[in-house]
Amino acid sequence: MTRRAPLLATALALALAGCSDDSPEKGADPAAAPTRAPPDPALAAQQIREPLVAEDIAGAALAGELSCSFAQAGAEGPLLVAQADVTDQARAAGVLKLGPSTLRLRGAGTGGFNAMVHGARFTSGDLEASVAVTSQTPLDDSESPPLPARLAITTPAGTEQIDGEWTCGP
Repeated sequence: MTRRAPLLATALALALAGCSDDSPEKGADPAAAPTRAPPDPALAAQQIREPLVAEDIAGAALAGELSCSFAQAGAEGPLLVAQADVTDQARAAGVLKLGPSTLRLRGAGTGGFNAMVHGARFTSGDLEASVAVTSQTPLDDSESPPLPARLAITTPAGTEQIDGEWTCGP
């Protein structure tokens, strides 16, 4: 019976919310009533995550000559930063922001910086973070222009995909 209590409470809350009166007051001009835009499903499906801050990146003590970063669309900073040397034997290392915590990542293969430019795969225990570049069309004309990309974070619980941009360079 204790398992049903939370379900009953949730059902009751939803039922009461459906009964709320959002209509304009009686006697008010219906044209003056505020109109609501339909909810944007893209925003509802994907909340902006808290980005890495400088202290998170410095604390990860990443080594490498060059770096790449993934920033969620609309975010103020990156969710993932990775660095590697420019040698075929080098393996990238990275840091990922997960809620209030950071997670140190290891490149899934060698290839150095050049192996990250068009996307990369990182692991940490049973978590995998993969960045896939979704278009080769740069988003601006800077020296190291960002490319549209998707970050997939896979755990035993499932996969979450986040749209954003992948930027690599000095």
